[in-house]
Amino acid sequence: MEFREIGRSNYWDCMILTVDDSQVGFVADNKQSLIEAAYEDGLYVLGIYHEETMVGFVLYDYDDTFPGWSMSRFMIGKQFQGKGYGKRAVVAFLDYFKKKHNADKLYISVSLDNAVARKMYSNIGFVEVKEVVYTFLDKQFREMQMVKVL
Repeated sequence: MEFREIGRSNYWDCMILTVDDSQVGFVADNKQSLIEAAYEDGLYVLGIYHEETMVGFVLYDYDDTFPGWSMSRFMIGKQFQGKGYGKRAVVAFLDYFKKKHNADKLYISVSLDNAVARKMYSNIGFVEVKEVVYTFLDKQFREMQMVKVL
C-alpha cells in the first residue's frame, strides 16, 4: 500500500471511488471531502494505492476537540472491497502517519451502526473511548470515538 497526495493528476480517480450502498451513511462522499480540504486549513487528503491503482481515500487532521490527530475519513472503493485492502491500508497508514507526524496516538470516530468497521479497528488495536453525539446539517449522528496508541 502506498499513499499519494490528491492533486490535479489524480483527483478524478478519488472522486469516482464510492462505497457500497449499505455503507453510504458511514462516510462522507469523497467529493465533499475534497471540497472541504480545499477550503479548510489543516485537512490532509491522500489516495490509497495498490500498485498504480487508487483503491481508497483517507482524510486526516488535527482535531482540537480531542485534542489530537484524527483519521476523519477512510474508505475503500466498493469494487476493491473484500480483498483485504481496508485492514492493510489502515495498518500502513498508521506507519506512514507516525513517521510523518511523530505522533503518539491517532483517533477515529466510527458510526455506532458500523459493526464491521468497529471490529476491524478493534482488531488493529484501536480502543473504544466514548460515545459521541453531534449534529451536522440538521441530522444527528452517534459515533464511537476510538484511539490507537502508536
